[in-house]
Amino acid sequence: MQALIETKSSVVHIDEEGILRIRINDGYNVTLKDAVELFELYRKLGCDKNKKLQLMEGERFFSFDQEAQKYAAQHGGTYFIASALVNNSLAIRMLFNFFHRFFTSSVPFKMFPSEKEALAWLRSFKKK
Repeated sequence: MQALIETKSSVVHIDEEGILRIRINDGYNVTLKDAVELFELYRKLGCDKNKKLQLMEGERFFSFDQEAQKYAAQHGGTYFIASALVNNSLAIRMLFNFFHRFFTSSVPFKMFPSEKEALAWLRSFKKK
């Protein structure tokens, strides 16, 4: 496992399976500036040359402003094979549904109530 990298908005690392994991800080509102910083970190980690499966997690609540959502939707295809979000919050589910309604993601992106389900879905995208 790679060392944890802390940003203002989150903690990021690549696990032993090569899955890019990001944990958004509880209560944090990810802005466009934060999203740009995260994608620059993904580039430094080589995700633009070797696309990764992404597992996003958050505590009780976090959010992405519209500009950050738009940026992530536009650039995700350069860095990710598929992306899963783990969270059980109704508020996060509403945010996720808003994202899907208004922004077309260039990679498969799905929300799960458990890490186990999210990882099973992500692993289905691994090249044999």
